[in-house]
Amino acid sequence: MSTYGSADFRTLFTQTIHKPEEDLQLDLAALYIAGEEYPEIDVASHLAELDSFAAQISQSVGEETAPADLARAIAAYLFDEVRFHGNSDDYYNPDNSFLNRVLATRTGIPIALSLVFLEVARRLGLRCSGVGLPGHFIVGLDDLGEYLDPFNAGTILSISDCHNLVRRMSAGEMEWTDEFLTPCTKYDILFRMLNNLKAIHMQAKEFAKAVGDIQRMTIISPGLPSLYQEQAWCHAEQQEFRLAIATLETYLDTANNPNDAQRVKSQIDGLWASLSKLN
Repeated sequence: MSTYGSADFRTLFTQTIHKPEEDLQLDLAALYIAGEEYPEIDVASHLAELDSFAAQISQSVGEETAPADLARAIAAYLFDEVRFHGNSDDYYNPDNSFLNRVLATRTGIPIALSLVFLEVARRLGLRCSGVGLPGHFIVGLDDLGEYLDPFNAGTILSISDCHNLVRRMSAGEMEWTDEFLTPCTKYDILFRMLNNLKAIHMQAKEFAKAVGDIQRMTIISPGLPSLYQEQAWCHAEQQEFRLAIATLETYLDTANNPNDAQRVKSQIDGLWASLSKLN
């Protein structure tokens, strides 16, 4: 069992995010995110489970296995044997984004299942990347010009299939651009996972949890105006007006856009007015 507390997981997450990308362990960072929701999480055992997946697959492939065959062996093990699958029935359950729960239930949303594939593939030396198509996260097989959809049982996708997927997800309204296939950084993936959680928590009016999500997003992308404004809004919804004001004032310290700064100052004035009504 974990001996960490929520504050410790925030510190560990921060330390991890500040590492160069080549040194950032995506699985570890994702477990630190989960640790704030599940303080008793056993990080080491979950990492060991991912190690075990890779070890099992390595027994069925040779050292000279071609990348295409290795990708299919990983997919067959994870999605056919271990039976990871997309949680279509309860898509917006926050557990679909917490790596410990995804490993326990074998279910998740596209980005979380992609992370499992990416981390098992990394252990086996297969080069692949996360790819954030509009509305659907997939895995790019770097050396093959192919893609893989972990949410749909590891289906192999061609570029044409990706076109069709975007067309279907957007009901034909989104015009294709090759930029959709740009590989995500590890920071991008963690930011997207937290953004999903933020949206779920805000929709459920769990504003304290949403603040935690936004604070960690700010660690990844400091200075992003929308994050400070969303955090201030969450504080205001809880009538934490002083915290909302402090959040916006922190943003003003680094704001470079005069128009944006003026808008934020007006928001602060409005918050002071709301605070005065409580006194």
